[in-house]
Amino acid sequence: MRALSRAVALAFVVLLVGGTPSAQGKEGKSTSVRKAPAAATNHVAAKEGKAPTRPGWRLVWSDEFNGKRLDPAKWNVLIREQSKHNELQYYVPDEVYLENGCLRLRSQKREYGGQHYTSGRVDTSHKFSTTYGRFEIRGKLPAGKGMWPAYWLYPQNRDWAMERLMAETVAAGNEVLIPEERPWYSEIDIMEFLGHEPNVIYGTLHYYTFKGERKSSSGTWRGDDDYTKDFHVYALEWEPDAIRWYVDDKLIHSTVVGIPHTPHYLILNTAVGGQWPGNPDDTTVFPQFHDIDYVRVYQRVPTGE
Repeated sequence: MRALSRAVALAFVVLLVGGTPSAQGKEGKSTSVRKAPAAATNHVAAKEGKAPTRPGWRLVWSDEFNGKRLDPAKWNVLIREQSKHNELQYYVPDEVYLENGCLRLRSQKREYGGQHYTSGRVDTSHKFSTTYGRFEIRGKLPAGKGMWPAYWLYPQNRDWAMERLMAETVAAGNEVLIPEERPWYSEIDIMEFLGHEPNVIYGTLHYYTFKGERKSSSGTWRGDDDYTKDFHVYALEWEPDAIRWYVDDKLIHSTVVGIPHTPHYLILNTAVGGQWPGNPDDTTVFPQFHDIDYVRVYQRVPTGE
């Protein structure tokens, strides 16, 4: 048994020194539901010049999408045939472009590489990632059954090999052998939306406990607005001891458990179909457009500055 303990501990040390990056997860969740007040205030963006200041926060990264092309120094544009959750889209670069001062992610019913729909997805992997901050995205969402737009944060240096070894060790009843540095997976969904629920917004943290239990904390916002008709601001404040979700500066959910402490990068996408939204039907009109006015990332100003 001591030989086994030494072997497992040695394997963890080797993986901690040279881990490998990775991808995604969901399960077992605590939820909260909030009802929006009758009146919602639209946010007016400062599209010219600098982004507006926010007390207690310092702007560290942004894109106002005022140019002619998406900035390749800031964004990766995905091309990928298959995605998880039985989604139907093929992500292709020509569904991502700038128009009228916005980033547009277009979704179409279109035969492409064996798939029947195309859509757009961008991310900041290896171009911008951060630990903690306020993430603010002003967007107008696509409508209809099967449309699944999202803004989310994903770990920059996910260690698949270590995660698998830790999971196997937990399953074998040897959780005590895992070192205290435990790089469990986390994902922060700033905003998710299902096109057939035009007034409902979801915000979720997916995480693992220290002992390797998969959990999630999720909030549901039932508003009086149709989020496909106009622009709204979706924001997340991630701090060392808490995460808070907002729609148009209204708090929709918060949690103090499972907070990640490693760099995450940003993903903006529109999925088509899948297990959660269901697939498009005869009522879904194509093409659909997901317009993003700006993305702004702030860091908390240290006390005394």
